[in-house]
Amino acid sequence: MLESRGVDPQAPSPVAFRLRLIRVVAGVMFAALVARLVVLQIATGPGSQIVAAANFVRTIYTPAPRGEILDRNGNVLVGNVEVPVVIVDRQVVAPNSAEISSLAVLDGVSVAAMKAAINNNQYSPYSPVTVMVDPTPQQMLYIQEHPGTFPGVSVSTQPQPYYTKLGNSAANILGYVGQITAAEYKVLGPKGYQANAQIGQTGLEAAYESVLAGKPGIEKVAVDATGRVVSVISTTPPVPGYNIRLSIDGKAQAAAVQALAQEIAIKRKQVDTDGSGLYRATGGAVVVEDPNNGKILAMASYPTYNPSWFIGGISAAHYATLTSPTSGSPLENRAIAGQYFPGSTFKLVTATAGLKSGVITSNSYFNDVGGGITVAGHFFANDAHQSFGEVNLPFALTVSDDAFFYNIGGTLYTNPSKYGANYFQNIAGQYGFGRYSGIDLPGEAAGYVLTPAEKAKLHAQNPVAYPFGSYYVGDAIESAIGQDDVAVTPLQLANAYSAFANGGTLWTPSLVLDAQTASGQVVKTYGPVKLASTPTLSAADHQAMVQGYTGVTANPLGTAYYSFGATKYPIPVGGKTGTAQPVSGIPHTSPLYKQYTSVFTSFAPATSPQYVADCFISQAGYGASAAAPVVRQVYDVLFHQPILATPLSGY
Repeated sequence: MLESRGVDPQAPSPVAFRLRLIRVVAGVMFAALVARLVVLQIATGPGSQIVAAANFVRTIYTPAPRGEILDRNGNVLVGNVEVPVVIVDRQVVAPNSAEISSLAVLDGVSVAAMKAAINNNQYSPYSPVTVMVDPTPQQMLYIQEHPGTFPGVSVSTQPQPYYTKLGNSAANILGYVGQITAAEYKVLGPKGYQANAQIGQTGLEAAYESVLAGKPGIEKVAVDATGRVVSVISTTPPVPGYNIRLSIDGKAQAAAVQALAQEIAIKRKQVDTDGSGLYRATGGAVVVEDPNNGKILAMASYPTYNPSWFIGGISAAHYATLTSPTSGSPLENRAIAGQYFPGSTFKLVTATAGLKSGVITSNSYFNDVGGGITVAGHFFANDAHQSFGEVNLPFALTVSDDAFFYNIGGTLYTNPSKYGANYFQNIAGQYGFGRYSGIDLPGEAAGYVLTPAEKAKLHAQNPVAYPFGSYYVGDAIESAIGQDDVAVTPLQLANAYSAFANGGTLWTPSLVLDAQTASGQVVKTYGPVKLASTPTLSAADHQAMVQGYTGVTANPLGTAYYSFGATKYPIPVGGKTGTAQPVSGIPHTSPLYKQYTSVFTSFAPATSPQYVADCFISQAGYGASAAAPVVRQVYDVLFHQPILATPLSGY
């Protein structure tokens, strides 16, 4: 029958043809697949592996311990300690609302607060998130005994700063550490900082952040498609930051803080003789400097604060306490940011200007017979209108005769053709007043010694704050005794007297001696840096001033005799009291009325100075009755003298 249809019996059947065609097509497809695999393996294989790794390998950063901060003798001021923390795996815990509620109850916080902690976007999604710092033993035990209730929650440790007793006394110097802000991260992120880093925010913690901060540890982990960690690929441990050793003497620092706080407490119980009631004694500062290199040995500011409040983040209650209108601004470092009338301590500038200009000599006399001077029809009085008769420079410094210095200031101002314009202000600038000292702390104020042009400019810019734009001879006379158009910081005053004490070198004051490894190996030193030279005084002129300053503490007529000479202090001290009136012409009953600022500055031993120490206390009366006793107590510690059982204050 096949033949009858005309079909060749040798031809392949349709089924066989189709099978052969399928084989050919399959072979071609297989060859194409092999070719593609070859291309992927040889041409793009490495890149594909990188993409795959990027999808399943995550990097976790472990914070590094910060370097410690030590005093000059190696005593720890700020250390590090490992504290227990409760950490959570965000991938496991975040979706579990019941677990979040249990954690909140255990920690004693709201559910909203616990959710916010878990979802803190400053942590990597794959890094463990700290939700409790320093939990109680009972809290840690409960978590460990109930793993079913707390999947993805564990107890670990992390480095945390701690402050010793000496460290607490130096809060205004040390500063504190806090969570990096978004703005800070923009700057520091490219330098290797992580978004959850703790960095120095104020004080030395901020100034030496790059030294104190270590390098975080790096852990690479493999995660599955759901984000769960399945293995650890590599681990690099964190590297601690360097320790820094300060020039601060811990014992002197503690003595300065204690003496300042004690004196303020005493003054607040005494009645001001001006009729304004109890002394307000609102705050103060102490600075102790080595005049031979500019290193700071003590720097106290009152009121102060507890730096431990900032560890792990300050609470709202503590922050409100520190920033309330009645707190007295404890976060301000008055030693570098407080600007005060210096009173008669500024006679260093006036005496130098008088000697350098030739208005006076070291032994020329001025006849103070009327207890002051009259200029342009106005009488400028000595304190209590006291008259001293014929006085020379040493005696004028010893008894603080204002008339002697009024005469210098007035003469310089009224004879610009002879002495040059702004002669007095220029001498003040050479001593560092009205300029930043460059100390290695943030927040320094520059103070001011106004020229006529500067006063007019300030008045034009802000007539409310500066109601008087004109500069008269009376302004020059008041500035000569540290009043009116003059304001200094306690640091500036100490630095200026250091320059006088060392013979003319104005140092850049500083607080750090060196940086060290944890084992004590020094990796960097911070030596003295010369800022400028002060006006050169002849040996005779310098000695005349030293004689006057020594008389302040040793002569029974000296204004600080009660604090030193009366007790036969064995170390010769050169000093100068200052009593500054912040606001004049306002009734004592007015809220705007300010009591006297008490000031005392000094150098000791007077013949070969090792230390310069000063003290300012706002609204505490005469310099001799408040500030001088504080400095005396600091010297007792520095010179290893017996501590007086009864403070010298109260007269």
